[in-house]
Amino acid sequence: MASVIENLALAFETLTRSYRSPFRAEPRRDEVRIVEYTPFPRQGAGEVARIGFTRDVSESGMCIGSDWPEGVGSLLRIVVRGADGGPERRCIERVVWCRPAGDGRHWIGLEGVDADAPL
Repeated sequence: MASVIENLALAFETLTRSYRSPFRAEPRRDEVRIVEYTPFPRQGAGEVARIGFTRDVSESGMCIGSDWPEGVGSLLRIVVRGADGGPERRCIERVVWCRPAGDGRHWIGLEGVDADAPL
């Protein structure tokens, strides 16, 4: 008969394995780039782009740091800036999670939106 501690350890391992697997299914690059983003579609002509930075990037998405929280499920138009300040990549990303970073900022997990998929 398994002890309570063994059962808790097994339950914790199962939970953390299921939590980790979708987020680390592909290689990540620790890449810091400036990003500008706005809600998609735009809500108004006077909308000002928000500024953030990437923490890690993969083929299917990225994590950005921002001063503003974003709602899960929101679509954002992202412009990743290169070292010269010019646009390096433009894309539409969906917010899959958003957490406070502890310093007043927020970490925002984004996944790329398939161009052929219905929005």
